[in-house]
Amino acid sequence: VGDYERQIGPFIGDFASRFLILNRNKKSLALNLKNNSGREAFLKLVSQADVLIEGFRPGTMAKLKLDYENLKKLNHRLIYCSISSFGQDGPYKNVIAHDLNILGIAGLLSITGSKKGDPVIPGLQIADTVAGMSAAIAILLSLIERSISNRGRLIDISMLDSLFSLMFDSFRYISAKENVPNMGEGRLWGGYPNYNIYKTSDEKYITVAALETKFKNALLKKLGREDLILDSDSLTSSNSSSKDKEIYDFLKAEFRKSTRDELMEIFKELNICIGPVNKVNEAINNSQLLYRNMIIKLLHPSDGEYFQIGSPFKSKPELCDVLQAPAPKLGEHSREILKSIGYNDKEINEFIKNKVIGENDSKLKQKRSLDEK
Repeated sequence: VGDYERQIGPFIGDFASRFLILNRNKKSLALNLKNNSGREAFLKLVSQADVLIEGFRPGTMAKLKLDYENLKKLNHRLIYCSISSFGQDGPYKNVIAHDLNILGIAGLLSITGSKKGDPVIPGLQIADTVAGMSAAIAILLSLIERSISNRGRLIDISMLDSLFSLMFDSFRYISAKENVPNMGEGRLWGGYPNYNIYKTSDEKYITVAALETKFKNALLKKLGREDLILDSDSLTSSNSSSKDKEIYDFLKAEFRKSTRDELMEIFKELNICIGPVNKVNEAINNSQLLYRNMIIKLLHPSDGEYFQIGSPFKSKPELCDVLQAPAPKLGEHSREILKSIGYNDKEINEFIKNKVIGENDSKLKQKRSLDEK
């Protein structure tokens, strides 16, 4: 069935909307790697490829004899990137896990949530995303290195490794042989009144991130509480103070008196790191995101209107055209890709007949129809 993302609603016509967002400018070849003819086609592709990325369980590609050790004999310049939950070796290599499991194992969930509350699931798949980013960075480094050495390499990316590499703020306590603050108590995870989230009178929220001493003092002066300001030589909030609880209780009560948008107007001129907590449908109308072309309205050739997230890579001249093509149906480009490496229509038709390749997503449509029923 290909990528499970194709089955995750909501749908725009026959397309899963998240699949559309994540898979623009790609082509799809549905290929049976357990078939000798399919394997031969795959090897032809590998012989011409710069990069191969695979996300099977560790050992799967080796069983197919399509691991790096085998493929580098065919293409010594191949950069081969494996992405898995825990990496290609170690005691966890065969353990199955998803994003939430990784967040827990890495320790992130133990510091995400309110004081004395339960751990909170972030609204973003952090481990999944950062593993992809780690892979992209490692591949780009390898391409630069290859331009010098003329040889490829094996890259082993672990979701756990990638996520843990971001845990530097909490890890600093371990490094200094101190206790890690509990949930809702750390400097950057709820322990300071000047770096926190507050509810407003209209049941919305604002963020206060006035970590710098000058911003914190400006906030208290604006609210008429200069008595809460402590003399400090520190440029930023590095340690908790004796007045933190009093400041928190005051801000909590003060912000409850006004609406979110009223507070944004009150603090607009100060520019001291105060912002709204937007809902997603509010974020997509944010003037900065719109100005930077991060929300794009498109018309799919067969499935109608949809929105696409723009590219964060801004450059002059433009680095890439983010709108070359919409996400592909499963096997949509099987014929095109095989023709590009020398197969003719007769051979391709035989492949389809013998289930060497797939050319459309009819099975997926049937599966989705049954799920809906």
